[in-house]
Amino acid sequence: MFKLESYITPILLSYVAKYVKNFRDEDAQVSLWEGEVTFQNLDLRLEVLEEELNLPVELVSGHIHELSILVPWTKLMSEPVKIVINTIEFVAKLPDSESKQRRASFQREQRRKSKRESVEQPDQTKSPGPASSSSVVNKIINNISLQCHNIILKYVEDDIVVSMNVQTLNFSSAGEDWKPTMVDIHPVSVVMRKLLQVSDLTICLDKRNTAGRIEVCQEPVLYRCTLECRVLRKYNANTVSTTSTTRIGVFTKSLDINVSSLQFPMVMRLVKMLLELKPAEFEEDPQNPEDQEAVAEGSESQQGNESAGRSVFWWAWSLLPSFDTEEPSSSCDTPTGHAFDLGVYAEELNFQLKNSEYFTDQSMGGIKRIRYTPILRISLGGLYYERTILKECDWANVKAGLSSMCMEPLGAYRSDDPVDRNLVNTQEFQQERSFIDKSLFDENYMFADRSWCSYNYADYVARNTDEYMLFRSPVLAFDVIEHRVPKPSSHPVAESQLRDLGVRIQYRLLSAGITFHFSQSFVQVKKNR
Repeated sequence: MFKLESYITPILLSYVAKYVKNFRDEDAQVSLWEGEVTFQNLDLRLEVLEEELNLPVELVSGHIHELSILVPWTKLMSEPVKIVINTIEFVAKLPDSESKQRRASFQREQRRKSKRESVEQPDQTKSPGPASSSSVVNKIINNISLQCHNIILKYVEDDIVVSMNVQTLNFSSAGEDWKPTMVDIHPVSVVMRKLLQVSDLTICLDKRNTAGRIEVCQEPVLYRCTLECRVLRKYNANTVSTTSTTRIGVFTKSLDINVSSLQFPMVMRLVKMLLELKPAEFEEDPQNPEDQEAVAEGSESQQGNESAGRSVFWWAWSLLPSFDTEEPSSSCDTPTGHAFDLGVYAEELNFQLKNSEYFTDQSMGGIKRIRYTPILRISLGGLYYERTILKECDWANVKAGLSSMCMEPLGAYRSDDPVDRNLVNTQEFQQERSFIDKSLFDENYMFADRSWCSYNYADYVARNTDEYMLFRSPVLAFDVIEHRVPKPSSHPVAESQLRDLGVRIQYRLLSAGITFHFSQSFVQVKKNR
């Protein structure tokens, strides 16, 4: 029997040391043995965060005001270790050529360092110590909960300033009912459920002048939104490379977006930038063959050392799918392979467009302010977007739907006649929760099975009939299926050309009807644009 303190303490402190500058873990060991340790005014290692998260942006600064680690030594098997962060701030920008070169150099150096350590200490890689092999330690590490209070992220691009604030973020393990709890890790058949809850998410979009200052702050684009993200991963430890299920679901009850005429051009610029933005690529070092060989060997040894040396972000990040590993040959006759499903659901989405203009308020000492005039509101209900991939069988499909829609003029454009008030409306949505059917948020569905994932086109169409699609979203239902048909036994075309001949992409668009009202309100909106 070994003492948990001697194994848990170094692991926890190694997370902090990896991401914090000038950290001395020996100063915190005694406090942690007593059950709690607190650090204040920590500067983060930005290059490590960029590398771990593969961020498409460059972090200019990162700072934690207070970080606490609470370890219930007497209740470790029933209560999780808690990491609590109070106020964490980031400033980001688009990477330039210099930052890209710096990140590439850091990647190469990290690969060399990792390989040197694996070569110098081969025994530790092949024979994990008690901390990585003990089921007790694995349970404690995999149930660590993270609480963040007051997350501030600022992004600056030319004259655009995007500020995001999260009041509370909770990340924890969850049981079958998706409630935070301590869960056991099965040694062979592993089912992991992670719960991420975000409260009071606010996003502001402002414009700065040539001096780099914001003259007048505009109203938030998104104000106090609450999100819940559920992540499920199921795999067999004996066949990790061949069988894996990853499901990610994001749900919000209400999403209120307000955009002014001054913010609209900035929003379009940001959308265009996001569409063109890609995560940083992992570059190899072609100038040193020995390093390349070391990297190749390291990737093999790393698979046998999963539990040791993981980052503090592993609990969230490791749940994302990875299809780049070596895959055995498989047949689509059985649902074997890496299955990945991403779903985004919104019970209600409200978009409001407002006209805005600057004016000088003499009653407030002549300060510059903004006057808002509402123009249009679009209300959407029962939205969903789902994307499923089964790579080994070359199968991918996208589904999206809308259950209700209403578009109405506001302010001076609003009609007094209730009949002519709406420009666009639909029938009342009867099945309020049907849009989350067979998702991670469906209480009547078994989340761990694979019946949600079809790998055969005939089976997919049988499961997702036109009637079922309109049941989930009666106003608008859309899906795209990309799959490979069985190859013929003989074909005169070359094998490389034959592979492309088997790909099929099929579309489907369904609607139960949308009513348009070309009323006096519509004419008024058109004249006053």
